[in-house]
Amino acid sequence: MSSTSVNVSAAPEADVVELLLPQVRKFLAREVRAEAIDREGLIPAAVRESAAGLGLFGLTIPTEYGGAGLPLGSACRVVTELARVDRSIAIMIGLHVGLGTRGLVAYGSPELRSTWLPRLASGECVASFSVTEANAGSDLTAIRTTAEPTREGLRIVGEKSYVTNGGFAGLFTVLVRTPGIGGERATSVVCIPRDTPGVEIGLEEDKLGVRGSSTVTLTFDGAVVPWTNLIGEAGRGMDVAHELLGWGRTLMSAGCVGTARAALDATVAYVGMRRQFGRAIGEFGATRVHVAWMAARVHAMEAIMKSVADEQARGRNIETSSAIAKVFTSESAFAVCDRAVQLHGALGFLEPTGVARMLRDSRITRIFEGANDVLLVRIGAARVTSSAPIVQFDDSPSVRALARRLDDAVAEIRSRLGIRAVRRQLLLQRIASAEISVTVARAAALSGGPLGHYASEQLVEEGHHALDRLVRAERDEDEATALFESR
Repeated sequence: MSSTSVNVSAAPEADVVELLLPQVRKFLAREVRAEAIDREGLIPAAVRESAAGLGLFGLTIPTEYGGAGLPLGSACRVVTELARVDRSIAIMIGLHVGLGTRGLVAYGSPELRSTWLPRLASGECVASFSVTEANAGSDLTAIRTTAEPTREGLRIVGEKSYVTNGGFAGLFTVLVRTPGIGGERATSVVCIPRDTPGVEIGLEEDKLGVRGSSTVTLTFDGAVVPWTNLIGEAGRGMDVAHELLGWGRTLMSAGCVGTARAALDATVAYVGMRRQFGRAIGEFGATRVHVAWMAARVHAMEAIMKSVADEQARGRNIETSSAIAKVFTSESAFAVCDRAVQLHGALGFLEPTGVARMLRDSRITRIFEGANDVLLVRIGAARVTSSAPIVQFDDSPSVRALARRLDDAVAEIRSRLGIRAVRRQLLLQRIASAEISVTVARAAALSGGPLGHYASEQLVEEGHHALDRLVRAERDEDEATALFESR
């Protein structure tokens, strides 16, 4: 069944989204069978074609190239809606409109944009993004795939792992080492068409969750592309990659929101129907505490996602804030889905309810696009090395108190440890946990309403708990190190 794309030529951005979302819901209801996609391990070609007909592959591509030209926040709304029904489809679209095409839109040459963006907007060609390698995951500085300058262009040799959309993508955006351009440690971003000689596509991986999404290994055996395929400035690939990851992590947060919202909706329906001891289990106080926590968490997830997208729209650097959103939403989505399984009882452990699939689909988000443990260290290091206070004048009283306590704790650590603090990973992770609580609590409070206040107060309490544990961080890390080394 084909879908009809929304005419975006004259409609304001908000109107485009409001017109598009009902069509997205119809498409999902009529054509998407999440259970079958999960069971069979692929998204049917007909579903991809319908998504293309609806204009989903062109969400963030400028209108002059046939896309909708939507900002990050609007794209997040669409990805959230997709993830409420099927996370694999949300990943396919989210990766394409973010990491897959953002580099071309922001940094591609006019020739490169005119060649590829119309095809990417129509869905004729799907985009992918290739960074990870067998020995280079969260540490992008360890990549070994290399682009060597030649008379013909750039000759690429190496291998990329866990490439999303790779099985059917027509264009790969790839981070490579370019020691011949900018020095031994220089990197660049280059786009490589699928049909380039020397590009080899591996088999699909058999995954725990998001089983319908495509995940393959890419091998480049002397693939040559012209110099014009460089994205951004040669030798500055890491800067480009970090900007793209800001988009990618925000769109991933949108997917987490959608999955968590679906788990919450399923749970609310189930506890209202399931009867024990002569009454619906949703009438029991203990159940209501769980559901209230889930609802508050989903609200906070939405608030931080919107906050980061708004920052990006104002032209701010979202490298740290998108990492905060990614960590919080991925951890929260998994926790919400876990509680959904628990409240469904034994039925939740069975696949037909759908909540087991949601739990499996959520697990990967704590790993890819930056493992959360690593991102916590980086967030904490950024806080320790920053001179800017986290407290803001317009914070609510409880958020302000937590922020001041965090600022005081960081000042004490700086004074006592100096630069040595960045070598204390557990210390940095607990600082990051407190900063995440402050940042998300602030966003939740600003969202307003009883649920926003409830969510904010929960997060403030969690932030204080993280700071309570901060005083033991060095001791805990030393004890764990001693135990590990004594094995």
